[in-house]
Amino acid sequence: MKNFYFPSFALFMLFLLFGNSFAQDNSSITSIQKIDDEKVYKQSEVDQKAKITKRSHPSTDRMCSNDSGLVRVLVVLHKSGKVSDVKSLKSSECQRFNENSLDSAKKIKFNPAVKDGQPVSVSVMVEFTYQRF
Repeated sequence: MKNFYFPSFALFMLFLLFGNSFAQDNSSITSIQKIDDEKVYKQSEVDQKAKITKRSHPSTDRMCSNDSGLVRVLVVLHKSGKVSDVKSLKSSECQRFNENSLDSAKKIKFNPAVKDGQPVSVSVMVEFTYQRF
């Protein structure tokens, strides 16, 4: 029975450790505060959140030698309905997948966020994952 509890406890501790670091990564989302002298809001600050309506997935065919990866991208969804800025928050080991993820983020289609009845720009984090089978 002791062997069963140790792995469970270890997994729980890893969850706490990585969960905490993920929360710290999220705090960098506020790094984009203005675009063209206009405020960029967080989703939690608006009356109606931006809604992503179309998102392409980066191609992964014969890109990298590793089996899987994750890229987190900070995307500014501009009130005009176009993506106005993208920044990599977390890269994978595969540079080509990183580049394709940034390109895919620039092509996101969405309905803008609304605050006080007016469309506003917001920053959101978008994740791209790949896994070779």
